[in-house]
Amino acid sequence: MAVLLAGAAMAVTATAAASPAVAVQPSEQDTAWMVAAHQANLAEIATGKMAQAKSSSAAVKDLGQRFVTDHAKLDASLKALAQELKVSLPAEPNAEQKAVADKLQAAAAGDEFNKMWIEQQLAAHTKSMKATQQEIDKGEAAQVKEAAEAAMPVITAHHEALIKAAPDFGVKPQ
Repeated sequence: MAVLLAGAAMAVTATAAASPAVAVQPSEQDTAWMVAAHQANLAEIATGKMAQAKSSSAAVKDLGQRFVTDHAKLDASLKALAQELKVSLPAEPNAEQKAVADKLQAAAAGDEFNKMWIEQQLAAHTKSMKATQQEIDKGEAAQVKEAAEAAMPVITAHHEALIKAAPDFGVKPQ
């Protein structure tokens, strides 16, 4: 009888080991990154549209369009992942991002707006790169880390484009 039970226990253990791995539920770090990334995407889409409407510079208008397109794609993937993992995402950017958008909206169109927009975008993309790298390094859920890894080249490319454009608008990148 003991041999029979031991054999049954081994069979259950072997079956469990052969089963596909259950997806890890997102940790606090994973969830926080998803929320922050979503809010950053919403902010980038809004300020990108603002750049297209208020800027006097073709370069800023083009960057704004690029950011709208890229962040909309990133956000669509992120929202699908959040739904799959049952992570609730906010409907709007955070208070700091809304305050920046308000300042940009109040800025005079043209040179004042262009400089402020480039400065704001540099700061926002720097913050996003740090948060995304932290998710890559410390996240637990594989799907969320993969989303961060997919987002990082896009955010980095935006940051590099901003650094390249900054001197034309009197901005010294940090």
